[in-house]
Amino acid sequence: MARGFRTNIAWFALIAALVLPIWFVAAALGTKYGLWTYGFGLGKMTIAWGPLIIIAVGILGVVSLIMGVVKAPRIAPTILSIVALVIVFLVFGRLGHLGNVAKTLPPIHDVQTDWADPIHFSKQIMDARGEDSNPVLDDPEIPEGANGRWPGMGGRKVSEVQNEKYQPLQTVIKAVAPDKVHTAAFLVMNDMGIEVIVNDEETYRLEGTFTSQWYGFKDDFAVRIRPKGEGSEIDVRSISRVGLSDLGANIERVHGFLERLDLKLKELE
Repeated sequence: MARGFRTNIAWFALIAALVLPIWFVAAALGTKYGLWTYGFGLGKMTIAWGPLIIIAVGILGVVSLIMGVVKAPRIAPTILSIVALVIVFLVFGRLGHLGNVAKTLPPIHDVQTDWADPIHFSKQIMDARGEDSNPVLDDPEIPEGANGRWPGMGGRKVSEVQNEKYQPLQTVIKAVAPDKVHTAAFLVMNDMGIEVIVNDEETYRLEGTFTSQWYGFKDDFAVRIRPKGEGSEIDVRSISRVGLSDLGANIERVHGFLERLDLKLKELE
């Protein structure tokens, strides 16, 4: 009876550990496909409840391991418990890593190459964003409430924090005609998985939306191309619809776009 009970507990601990990643995947995909809001999927299921569930399963694994080693036979319950604990540590490590990343990155979700002459999105994009999305401002400031998690950041200009915390961005000048830059930019946006929504060949403007694989977060992306002599000047803006911090997603997207654009222009020469 004791042998079967201890093995059953170990199996239960392992099954609970295997459910952990399923829990977080469900939280993300449920949000992405509209089963619940991001506040519930990310805020509750992942950030609030996630660590508690991990700790509970970890305690179960430890208890199961102790029960397995105190009395023979030990092999089956001990192995099952160790596998369960390994899964728990891996999931906890992943969640902890995301938490540390969130703490080290600034609480901004809007980046662009030219804050002195900010890019404005079209009515089509603004309508898609809706009233519940983050506002699109010319000179936004980090909310004072951010000081609780990011001391000293509340009230600061987003443009200043962007240049301070990230590799600086600036308007890109290319000795390439605007129409060719426009074509290359369109191709790069498609390559990056950005759904092109506005494609104005007369003004060389491009706007689109990127949807994240997990949680389905949407970031709006705009490319402004203007003639400069015989060449072009290129500006880019990327802004999240929800959330205070974007975990560096927008700055990474802008830098990635500019790097790919440079390569694409060389390919099209």
